[in-house]
Amino acid sequence: DPARQKIVHHARLAIGVLRRVGVTLRGVVGDTALVSYLLDPSRHPPHHLEQIARAVLRRAVQPLKGVVGSGKDFRRFDQLPPARAGAYACHLAEVCGAAWYAMEPELARVGLDRLYQDVDLPLSETLARMEEVGIRVDPVRLATLERSFEKEKARVAEDIHTLAGRPFNIGSLKQLGVVLFEELKLPVLKKTKTGYSTDSETFEKLRSKHPIIEQILRWRTLAKLIDTYTTVLTRAIDPADGRVHTTFQQTVAVSGRLITTEPDLQRTPVRTGEFRQIREAFVAAPGWRLVSADWSQIELRLLAHVSSDQRLLEAFRTGTDVHRATAAELFDVPPQLVTREQRDVGKTVNFATVYGQGATALGQNLRISRSKAKEYIDRFFACYDGVAAWKQQVVTDAYLHGYTATLLGRRRYIPELKSNNFTDRAYGERIATNAPIQGSAADLCKMAMLRIDRDLAGMQARLVLQVHDELVIECPPEEVDRAVGIARKHMEEVGKAVGLTVPLAVDVGVGETWADAH
Repeated sequence: DPARQKIVHHARLAIGVLRRVGVTLRGVVGDTALVSYLLDPSRHPPHHLEQIARAVLRRAVQPLKGVVGSGKDFRRFDQLPPARAGAYACHLAEVCGAAWYAMEPELARVGLDRLYQDVDLPLSETLARMEEVGIRVDPVRLATLERSFEKEKARVAEDIHTLAGRPFNIGSLKQLGVVLFEELKLPVLKKTKTGYSTDSETFEKLRSKHPIIEQILRWRTLAKLIDTYTTVLTRAIDPADGRVHTTFQQTVAVSGRLITTEPDLQRTPVRTGEFRQIREAFVAAPGWRLVSADWSQIELRLLAHVSSDQRLLEAFRTGTDVHRATAAELFDVPPQLVTREQRDVGKTVNFATVYGQGATALGQNLRISRSKAKEYIDRFFACYDGVAAWKQQVVTDAYLHGYTATLLGRRRYIPELKSNNFTDRAYGERIATNAPIQGSAADLCKMAMLRIDRDLAGMQARLVLQVHDELVIECPPEEVDRAVGIARKHMEEVGKAVGLTVPLAVDVGVGETWADAH
């Protein structure tokens, strides 16, 4: 009965669980997890009811373990006597209601009530539907890939052992440290509490010192492809329908972004090289198609909007290649003479600015000296002086108010700015400039998902995946053109709804696999 207002903890989960037993949950007005998350995403992560009750109500929630027992006395919740199970359920419901009524007035006070009512709460139903549908994954393709990766990994391991002069366990950090720094006498750049540092940052600096480093990095890439992707995805396939049903978490990422777990499909590799092959295993239902719609440079476009930098605004309004334009400034050459390699540098510097990277990190990414990286950063801000002024102002405001906000008002509190430690404060300043951009992109993505999901109602087409700035729809061939039009329309027009001063560009592709669709 939608007329009976309901308060829950994690509406997405409640909607999905009840749908599996044939019950449609309607009339949800309160979600204590979402409200706690909106009021301060970093205060009580991951916003369990127990944490919220302690912080907001100053009371404890009876632990489930005390109800279901443990060891030989353990009973599943559905095996408990009805009176006992009912009493515990009523206890949780009472705590949930009390927490909602304690927190709800604060939403309006800080101006987050519309974001909650119009975006985060209704999105719960969309996500529950996406979790139920899942996305099809081809186990045969994954098995073929894994065999190929294992074969290559074994070959690379032989090369490493030859270069080392003896066999050893490449996956053992201790043994690896002994081989590299004691036997091969490579320079020790950093140590940890347990021994020599063999992290990626250290290896980047050691690349030119010995050919074994390149091979170890290759071995690690192959190990990641196997351990993080092919093996995990194969285990995650539901034998009942051949699909992977990930969980969309709304209250974990402090930036406002959605994340996926069990498995984490948002870590599915980028679209190049062997990593692209993982996406080839994600397939449409037989005879159907996948439609992939991806925003182009949305965070740079948002940077242009919030900073009002005239050169960036003009570039996006006229369709200028902003990476080429930046490269032309960095290398002091006309845009038409910028090489592909120079454009790649321009692209890296552009995104480094969005993410708040300093000269050290940028130098490591580009494999150049820190002084050269600093020169690039200085040239960037000289070119885009509106961005420099905006960053300075947003950091000043963050120190004053203790938080930054997205275009829709989503707040990111930054306690690091109050620290006496310089490193902590510097980190806080990077958050202050990055959070409004990344969080606004997340808000726009959620708005687009809601609009697309609404327009797909009545069609066979359905949203199946959201990965950062990309949305994936599965549909029969006869609905492809309509699905493409719906995705493009809402992903382009959602910017107008929040008053963006630059257009949003969307790349859309169609294919039988996720890789083919983009």
